[in-house]
Amino acid sequence: MEDFPHVDLSEIECGVHTIPNGALRRGPYPPLRFGRRLHITGDGLWQTHPVFSAAGPLIIHLMQEDAFKFGRPVDLHGRRMSNTVDIGLVKKWIKLCQENHGDKCRNVWRMDRNLPEFVRVVDVVSMAVIPAPSGCRYVALSYVWGGNGAEYWTTKDNIVKRSMPGGLNVATLPDTITDSISFVRQLSERYIWIDALCITQDDSRDKVSQLHAMDLVYGLSYFTLIAAGGKTARDPLPGCRPRTRTPQIHIEVVQGLHLFVALPTQEKALAQSAWITRCWTYQESALSCRRIYFTEQQVYFECRCQVFCEVIVAESKAALSSSFLRYPRGEYFPSSTDSFESYKSAVERCTRCNLTVESDIVDALTGVTNALVAAFGLGDPARAFQYGMMLTELHRTLLWQHDPHTPRTRRSLAEGCHSSWPSWAWATWRGAVIYMSRGVYGQTRVANYSSEASVDETLIDAWYIVDHSGGIVLLDVRRVSRVYWIEEEQPPYSSPGGILDPTEMPLDIHRPLKPGTLIFRTTSSHFNITRRGGESNEESSPTDQYGLFNILSTMHFPPTWVGTVILPLDPVPPTSIEFIVLSRCDSVDGLYDQESLQRYRGCLLHVMAVSEFDGLMERVGLGVIHIVAWVASTPEEKVVFLR
Repeated sequence: MEDFPHVDLSEIECGVHTIPNGALRRGPYPPLRFGRRLHITGDGLWQTHPVFSAAGPLIIHLMQEDAFKFGRPVDLHGRRMSNTVDIGLVKKWIKLCQENHGDKCRNVWRMDRNLPEFVRVVDVVSMAVIPAPSGCRYVALSYVWGGNGAEYWTTKDNIVKRSMPGGLNVATLPDTITDSISFVRQLSERYIWIDALCITQDDSRDKVSQLHAMDLVYGLSYFTLIAAGGKTARDPLPGCRPRTRTPQIHIEVVQGLHLFVALPTQEKALAQSAWITRCWTYQESALSCRRIYFTEQQVYFECRCQVFCEVIVAESKAALSSSFLRYPRGEYFPSSTDSFESYKSAVERCTRCNLTVESDIVDALTGVTNALVAAFGLGDPARAFQYGMMLTELHRTLLWQHDPHTPRTRRSLAEGCHSSWPSWAWATWRGAVIYMSRGVYGQTRVANYSSEASVDETLIDAWYIVDHSGGIVLLDVRRVSRVYWIEEEQPPYSSPGGILDPTEMPLDIHRPLKPGTLIFRTTSSHFNITRRGGESNEESSPTDQYGLFNILSTMHFPPTWVGTVILPLDPVPPTSIEFIVLSRCDSVDGLYDQESLQRYRGCLLHVMAVSEFDGLMERVGLGVIHIVAWVASTPEEKVVFLR
């Protein structure tokens, strides 16, 4: 409050209540097993200034030295911290996890794997960059570069010198890296993987090889050291050495009790960091079985079972506890037993983050996609994923939507990229990506929240893609078929089946197809569209870049509302659009005229709005149409070449 003397507190009313801390110990419920903390809310306080709103309620803890006064153990009470992190405490955290959590905190694959021979590590004893010894225990570093680091990168010119004992000159390295090396030494560990030092930055072949091993580099690490306390590699690790942080714990004695105001939770501390805004850091964290976060406030330890920190006594041998520190927690990968749900979560998270080089979006997810392949047995990573798209679940992967506030603009591709990325891949477009259920089509404006993108039946028998050599490859796409008794569907929708004949594949013998072109057989039809709520939709926002449009059948007068599509608002869409069928799904209210079209299970088609030029189609938007209306439109069977 001292920082905001102008804020009027005269009308503020505060409320105080207690909330449980949880417990570290199992067993019967003794009267005082659960510690408690004070939770102070201010009616009107959080609206007086954005800082108060972001901070949330004030939480006050009892220090551990006073726990005995209430007959309680010191569990989940406050602990004093100094201006440097207690290395013994960090070692204790790691040991508790290693000795008590077993397979729960093993790597993402739950099996023994080794680093590839081409992966290097920094030997912090000999101060050299060396090939990773077979089966070695090492730490991985996750941090923010914050700009060009050519003066300290490993390059073709210095790789030989750096591979010799003493060849790595600490004086040339930025603080984040020197502190990380020092921290690893203090923990009595020997090896650390640091991208700027272990990848030859001006060797494109080495970079490609290393980037495709990120799932192993982070997934097999003993723990990942996360530098979330700075904005660039030149910032120190707060608390790693003297004068790199000022303890922010504030203790007051009230009626003989030592009380302190809680520091931000791990979630809030990370939310304030530059580290969490970077796309590359998502997989570095999500694939790691243990993480040690250096933040501006304190150091946190997190594994798949527990969360510890410097200022709360939370250490326990139990694999699970009800400690309040455990909720909420960071994301681990895979996040679901469903491979697509894990993929969807990663895509939505990464596309909201920042990239210095925007064409890095696919590379920044390669560790995640490789881990998916290994964890779910998806075969060859190059066949399972292309352009960031999960091809084994293509019927669901195609159902992505743009964030409604992001203009429809293609990403700039790296120099030397001779072919544009395809329109059907989310990675082609700038901005956040969202997978949404069909319920989004029942709104008055496009929502920006994630939900399940479900498919009840795949309607395309065979998918093909043009590979980078120009060859046409049959994709291995999982099929979905939920049996319905559809008596209401007269006549029923009949999807064109069968494998495509080779003579149907080429679009034009004189015009080779570009890599990334999808080829498949489906049905196509044209429908009129109109903006939901009219062009001056009162519920729309000036920031909206996409809108909901009603799909209209003109077979009768007045036209019948038969479906809904999401389209970009700029440029203004034409009044008639071509649609192609992707799959079948179930219905919800508000997607079509239910007085004219009967609702029954599986009565909708996922359709893609497309534009066509010279035989090639491009994705424009995505929607749903009632099957009866589609069949009545006398659709045309087509071999689609989707770019």
